[in-house]
Amino acid sequence: MKKEVITKIAKETILAIQKIDLSQLDISTYDKEYFNYLLSHIHYRFEIYTDAIIRLLPEKDASDYIIPDAEGFDYFVDFGGGEGFLSIFLKRLGLNVIYCDICPTSVNAIGVLKNEIGYGPDFMLEGSSPELLSFCKSKGLCPKYLIATDLIEHVYDLNALFVDFHVMNPGISMVFTTGSVKTNFLKCRKLRKIMLDEEKNLYIPVRRQFLQEKYPATASSEIEVLAKSTRGLIFSDMIKYVDIYLKTNTLPVIDIDRYNTCDPETGNWSERILSRKKYRKILGNHQFQVKFENGYYNVHKNHPVILFIVKTVNFFIRHFRLSGSIITPFIFLTVKKTTNKSDNK
Repeated sequence: MKKEVITKIAKETILAIQKIDLSQLDISTYDKEYFNYLLSHIHYRFEIYTDAIIRLLPEKDASDYIIPDAEGFDYFVDFGGGEGFLSIFLKRLGLNVIYCDICPTSVNAIGVLKNEIGYGPDFMLEGSSPELLSFCKSKGLCPKYLIATDLIEHVYDLNALFVDFHVMNPGISMVFTTGSVKTNFLKCRKLRKIMLDEEKNLYIPVRRQFLQEKYPATASSEIEVLAKSTRGLIFSDMIKYVDIYLKTNTLPVIDIDRYNTCDPETGNWSERILSRKKYRKILGNHQFQVKFENGYYNVHKNHPVILFIVKTVNFFIRHFRLSGSIITPFIFLTVKKTTNKSDNK
């Protein structure tokens, strides 16, 4: 699909969303606040959506809309869809859409938004990759495309995620975006400070309490060591870890850096920072290859000086790929089925 067609429809979708009085929608207070926040950045968000879609859909000669209800189009998954703006956009492009999010209030919100605007995803699913896989099997669906923005850095088990996606469709093409960019040292320093604070003030106390309740006969000094050494594990994996420790009197080694940490109850990583090498290894284990590309900053600024600076920085990021990766605010990960020639970009 040509970029000018997608861009045109993006503008129309933005206008349609902006006409809605979100404050009157029957959705949670959190979702209303999040909607309003996204509306303040909606042009930037849709630029990212557009670039993600272009990375997946082959360019066609058609210069007009695809018929919305046309049969035979492959399903497009909006994974971790959140506010659902991407699903609305995809549907306006004429694609068959599956919206999937783990948060029940978000699933409700996209249903309300769909009714209000008049179109939206064909299916709205609460859950993560296991639920998506089960749903597709039950419906006989084989999604060909998937987009997930600002999600991959939070998924507890990436191996399990890509196992599910591979089973769902070994030839699926996917685009992820993440702001946890290891090559951006300034941003990494900021994110690592956040993670250190959350680890100290939130997650160690939670793990400590869990271990005290689960292993009341264990000395407090051992509990403290275990509470710190189980960073990056959910409760069920903590039990496996401690069982090994109690049998061997040796602390198992967890494959994790000095900063990454997650909520032990939900498994949600704070802002997990992984190297490109690590992403390649994980994806390669599941017959996927990945291409990394720099993102860009929001150019929708009113102040002319700020706008000039942002455009200059974006030009540098775009034209000097390696150097630009040091200052890029996010990256695109375009993931496709492994071919004979590995992509080492």
